[in-house]
Amino acid sequence: MRFRIIRDCERTGFVNMAVDDYFFEKCERKELEECVIRIFRWNPPALSIGYHQKYERALDEEYIKQVGFDIVRRPTGGKAVLHDKELTYSVVGSLSKGYFEGDSLDQTYHKISIALKKGLEILGLEPELEKRSNKIDVHNPSPCFLIPTQKEIIIKGKKIIGSAQKRGLNAFLQHGSIPLQLDYEVLAKSTRNSEKEIPIFKESFTDLRSFLPSLTKEQLESALVKGFKEEFKGEFEEIPLKDEELKQIEKIATNKYSTEIWNKKKQESV
Repeated sequence: MRFRIIRDCERTGFVNMAVDDYFFEKCERKELEECVIRIFRWNPPALSIGYHQKYERALDEEYIKQVGFDIVRRPTGGKAVLHDKELTYSVVGSLSKGYFEGDSLDQTYHKISIALKKGLEILGLEPELEKRSNKIDVHNPSPCFLIPTQKEIIIKGKKIIGSAQKRGLNAFLQHGSIPLQLDYEVLAKSTRNSEKEIPIFKESFTDLRSFLPSLTKEQLESALVKGFKEEFKGEFEEIPLKDEELKQIEKIATNKYSTEIWNKKKQESV
């Protein structure tokens, strides 16, 4: 099995979602031969909301614009995530051939969680997989990280990575946020939560610099890549996004992810 690693640069939230969408749709059409693993960054910071969330309930638009962040709706489910001092990973692969052939959602999620776990272990951490099966209410304004679902990564009982997955007939997309440093106050204000919720946030989820204060994005990126290589046996090649790919991706970002039709779900077809 061939795996393509993309160590991506900083991009807007609209472009980041367009990249994941581009590879998912290509894989869904059976035009993608390899599994694509991307590690990426956001500039400016952004609040992403889940596909099924109601825009007005999920976020405080006025506050987010005031602090200069992007707002983008993900193609995947789950709840709001603040992308600031963090790395995000995404995996796009085939369900009809290769490493993930025939996998259920749970099986795919588990394989990726093990790879992420190994990456964090390389840094000297002691991550575990959440064993409880917790239900998520997408209509509740609490952020994604508040509730760890089964097989997500936790450290000392606190959620450390928040992930979501989309599946088609032939392909899947899974992406997730890995915070180095969280600003609980900004997160609370962005997601319409009061400051009274912040102690609850701190008890439920955390960031990597709480355990490794000097950890850099570059160190985390290298550890994640090593974790994926260790778990996903196959041929790995690091190939950045190509110019012809970026042209298509920019079109998707402009025509879909930066529009109110998509982000605010102005049409029922979205």
